[in-house]
Amino acid sequence: MRTDDRNSLGSARTVRTIGLLLGLFVTAGMAAMLGQARVERLDGAQRHSQALATGVDRLLMYELRNLERAMTGIAIDSEQLRRTVPERAPAMLSESIAGVLSRHPELETIVLYDTQGHALTAGADDPALASWLAAGSRGTRPLVFGRVRAGRDGDWTLPIALRTEAGEWLVLRLRTAEFERMIRGLDTGREGSVAVLDRHGSVLARTGAQGAFVGRHVRVPTAQLQEDGTTSLRMVSQLDGIERQASFSADSGYPVVVSAGIALREAMAPWRAYAGAVALLLLLYWLGWWFLVRRMRGAEVAREAMLEELRASADWLRDAQLAARTGVWRMEPDQDQVRVSEQAAELFGFPASTSLVPLESVFERMHPDDRPRVRTEFAEAQANRAPFRSEYRVMLADGTCRWIIAYGAMATDRRGNERMTGTISDITQRREAMLRIESAESQLRELFERNPLPFWVFDVKTLAFLAVNETAVRKYGYSREEFLGMTILDIRPGEDVEAVLKSMWDIPKGGFDNRVWVHVTRDGRRINVRVHSSSIEFAGRPARLVLAEDVSERIAYESDLAWRATHDVTTGMLTVPAVIEQVEALLEKAPDSRLAVAYVQLRDLDLVAPTLGRRAGETILEAAAERLGWIGRTYGFAAYRPADAFVIVVLDHAQRDAMLAALVRAIASPVEGDGGTHLLAAWIGLADRTAAGESTEILIGNAALAALQARREHGMVMQFDAPMAAEANERVALAGRLRRALERREFELFLQPIHRLDDGSVVSLEALLRWPQADGSFVSPAKFIPLCEESGLIVPLGKWVLEESARYHRALEARGLGHLSIAVNVSAVQLLADSLPALLRDLHREHGLRRGALQVELTESTLLRRPNSARAVMSQLRDDGVRIALDDFGTGYSSMAYLKALPLDYLKLDRAFVTDVDHDERNASICRALIALGHGLDLRIIAEGVEDEAQLSWLRDQGCDEAQGFLLGRPAPLEDVVASIERQLAGQAPGAPSNDPGSH
Repeated sequence: MRTDDRNSLGSARTVRTIGLLLGLFVTAGMAAMLGQARVERLDGAQRHSQALATGVDRLLMYELRNLERAMTGIAIDSEQLRRTVPERAPAMLSESIAGVLSRHPELETIVLYDTQGHALTAGADDPALASWLAAGSRGTRPLVFGRVRAGRDGDWTLPIALRTEAGEWLVLRLRTAEFERMIRGLDTGREGSVAVLDRHGSVLARTGAQGAFVGRHVRVPTAQLQEDGTTSLRMVSQLDGIERQASFSADSGYPVVVSAGIALREAMAPWRAYAGAVALLLLLYWLGWWFLVRRMRGAEVAREAMLEELRASADWLRDAQLAARTGVWRMEPDQDQVRVSEQAAELFGFPASTSLVPLESVFERMHPDDRPRVRTEFAEAQANRAPFRSEYRVMLADGTCRWIIAYGAMATDRRGNERMTGTISDITQRREAMLRIESAESQLRELFERNPLPFWVFDVKTLAFLAVNETAVRKYGYSREEFLGMTILDIRPGEDVEAVLKSMWDIPKGGFDNRVWVHVTRDGRRINVRVHSSSIEFAGRPARLVLAEDVSERIAYESDLAWRATHDVTTGMLTVPAVIEQVEALLEKAPDSRLAVAYVQLRDLDLVAPTLGRRAGETILEAAAERLGWIGRTYGFAAYRPADAFVIVVLDHAQRDAMLAALVRAIASPVEGDGGTHLLAAWIGLADRTAAGESTEILIGNAALAALQARREHGMVMQFDAPMAAEANERVALAGRLRRALERREFELFLQPIHRLDDGSVVSLEALLRWPQADGSFVSPAKFIPLCEESGLIVPLGKWVLEESARYHRALEARGLGHLSIAVNVSAVQLLADSLPALLRDLHREHGLRRGALQVELTESTLLRRPNSARAVMSQLRDDGVRIALDDFGTGYSSMAYLKALPLDYLKLDRAFVTDVDHDERNASICRALIALGHGLDLRIIAEGVEDEAQLSWLRDQGCDEAQGFLLGRPAPLEDVVASIERQLAGQAPGAPSNDPGSH
């Protein structure tokens, strides 16, 4: 046996050994992976259940903490009501509790009991109060939890009790359906569950399994709970018998335990499928290994038999093949094998020592695209006993391709056996040369035919088309036959014929013509094209190769961009910069021209789209643009400035009044739209060009200032004058001073006392903002507060006022006056900024203020801007214990509807009604009606601007609750107000500690 044969047998044994070892290694690895996967699945189930238990426990903590706060608030209100109105305290507390119950359907009852279980508010007595309190569960919080029991509506309820300062018990019965809502929908799988239990093991709520479990008892592993209130263990559910990976959590501080369980059967199902797949793969591997071993043994036996035959015929073929680089082959008698010479084997990529090759192996070396054809040709030659000739490709092991030409014919050997024999030769170089030629021709055809742009060739003498590509046929609409019967003049408009003929002799450098030509399609459509051309020789005659690039869309786009640069897309009118440019061009020719400009600011157009729809707003704007555009074209120019403003420039100043009259008529005429008839309204500012150096831009700015002044004075037409510019500059300067004053903390806070009229005591203080100047004067709040609201400074300034008020109240507490609240005026911008409740909560927490230490005062205009948003913010403030007063009531758009809906505590009568109330019957009637209205809504009434004893006496006789004014105390710094209150408490008469430096 030769060395190659021994190597082959050794390789077979090596393959068998390696396959065996690899199988054992893979089997061991798979077993380890299965074990690890099982541990991970169990750990995942444990983490999942622990996360569910901890998450639900945290939700319970937030819910119960909110209940604790609400109960604490009710207890505090109870104590306050007993001190202030003891005879009405039970009824008022019951009414307050009823309000809480109406807002929280999860609460069944809230009742205040004495120690014997007698109800002090609306509700039934509870004789067993003492017993269930003694047996109740207690955590680290002050709440006492009783046993779950059936409620009035058949629902399960959980009694929760809080001991008040008076020793009484405030008992709340919470529907356990609230717990079920919190745990509903959690990701527990089909058999997992989440339950809420009390410390006794009674089920408060459960989800993730069928059946009613509330009130039933289960074992709670209380002794196993860790220090953080959580634990995890595997257990069989006492309720449904399913084994689960369960976790418990009880770190909320309340006597409740959250249990979450993930069913082990469900959690391990993917692992079982995975284990089955692994076992199947291992089985397939070992079966494949066994089959491979058997096949290799058979191949070894067959190879040993063939070796002898190959050695006998190898020598006589080798010399001939080496001389001619041609291989010889012959079919064996069984027709399934081919005997090949050394050169033939090399051509097919077989080892040089190979002499007998299976016919199928020869076909397998052929290119897949050639193999079916060669099989057919070879079979036909054998069947017909005809000569065989074929060219095909052979794929070598290194990936290269070799072209072979094979010849064959039937021949009879000396034994009389007829077999096909022949030769094969390598024709790779010749074939590759032919393929390169064919490929180049094909690429040129594809480049021409498949070009995405129209491509054609025409005769430079006759101008006839010689060839066109498919894109040209599709783009221009002519068929290929029609194209070849036309000239290039047939696709050009008649007016371009002379230019086309001239361009035939004017070939641009590089073949690129920057001109844009017009071509005509078969349907008469004109397109803009840019031509790329080159002179060539086609079919033996001079021709021109043309590539036509359609630039119609680009030209249309550039034209649209140029239009948009000077026009407003919505109205189609010129933009203000475009009008300025055109007018300035005219003024360069006639610098002394007198012009007039009208600046038209439409009113309330921004309210149309939200109320009547976007289309209605567009209709009104389009109608206004059409009317004002006509006026502009009649008298000069018109432009549109987004934000519903129009600019009209009158080129002849003498026509200004006529233009204004036409403008007023255009605005006065109603607009017919989808939503009906709409009236136009506008503020109009006028400005005249009187000096030669005055620019159009400045003129338009002056007209805009005049329109702004018309808006402030509620007029329609306003002529610009110099004081307007001065006032605008002053407002800009004042805005800058305001920003610097806010940064430097130049503002001060004065306090004005508010007295209770029945006993004259001070009950609260109103915080009033003052801006002192270096000369000792003060800037009036009526001047700088509106500017702060316009510039956005009111939000940081209001925040500073609240922070300063909190600091003042802490100072009051240090002086023993912590029972006084400080009322702060809040603007509409500050109220609707969505940060006021959070800011007040932070200030109370930071300064340790009592509940209700800070109050807010709002005006009617503040509430009417966005009533729904204002109501939501006020509800948050009310929930936080902040009392709310409606300031200047009666001076705005007073509405009974929002008085009924808004969470208010006080109504403040404006000083305009209080003035002369003792002898002006109209003012007296208004005040009596407002006082009665407020009391009917259970609101306290505060009168502002009380300046003499007669007014004070009248208000006291009419039942007004509280009052403030110069008679009772002027606004003053904190120390002066505190000193005055301390003198009053000491028995001295209240005085006026200082003069008011600004308006109230």
